[in-house]
Amino acid sequence: MNHSILTIPPTYSDVSINKVNDFQPDIALSFVGYKTDERLLDSLKEKGIALCIWLTEDPYYIDRSVLLLDKYHYVFTIDKGAYEYYKNTNTTSNLYYLPLGTDTSLYYPEDADQHVLFDICLVGYPYPNRIDLIQQILNHTSFTVLLVGPNWQRYFPKKIDQLKILPHWLKPDMVRKIYSNSKIILNPHRPFHFPKNQNSLLVESQSINNRTFDIAACQGFQLVERKSDLHHQFDLSQEIVAYNNKEEFMHLLNQYIHNSDLRKNYSQNARNRVLKNHTFVHRVKYIIEQVKGTVS
Repeated sequence: MNHSILTIPPTYSDVSINKVNDFQPDIALSFVGYKTDERLLDSLKEKGIALCIWLTEDPYYIDRSVLLLDKYHYVFTIDKGAYEYYKNTNTTSNLYYLPLGTDTSLYYPEDADQHVLFDICLVGYPYPNRIDLIQQILNHTSFTVLLVGPNWQRYFPKKIDQLKILPHWLKPDMVRKIYSNSKIILNPHRPFHFPKNQNSLLVESQSINNRTFDIAACQGFQLVERKSDLHHQFDLSQEIVAYNNKEEFMHLLNQYIHNSDLRKNYSQNARNRVLKNHTFVHRVKYIIEQVKGTVS
């Protein structure tokens, strides 16, 4: 986008300040922001630099996020539920809802290997709602399932012929291959009331996670948990398929797993939507446009 970028750690140091003085940035952008030194923010602010934060963990760590709002000139949050909460409880004027996106240099379609094709895969942490869905599949179908992520073996310790577990996080190139070799990719979201969250306010998440965009970019067919904001990002009639409960989930799973043509239509449309609206390039453009629009 013809802009120059400087990256510095979120700690205050003479080295970082000297780099900033030499570079003379217009905008400073923090991701998450929980570990950014206030002395660094104060120094940047004194230099007249526009301070932006993109709260990419909302609303699951919103107890931390609310402490940061008055430290930045521009606040972006990935979740519509968090956005509504901030809007109703704070005086932050430059507040924006900015969903996550995807990096299409990492997530793109690959040719499937017919020898390692799975019916179903789920990449992610075993939250209770995810465990419950997998148990439903194992109890009521013979579909093959691949689970990727730590701690899954704690809940499925016995050998099950239709189940394979990779008990660790994988790099994007491996995740991309898994998505390309799965008929259906499951995408249940993290519960907003999960005990390990820092969301004592119980702000309910309304927006989709980054995997929704990553899966679509890989041209994978996904069954995604319906979020109230989902229809603003994808067309539910031809780009993505969402479910509201376990019963609807099982119905849709059985409906689509045997219809490769229908899955292909949805997944191609979803990828086209990502390329048109949901890459990180789109997100960067939006941030820059908001800052330029308020200072010009």
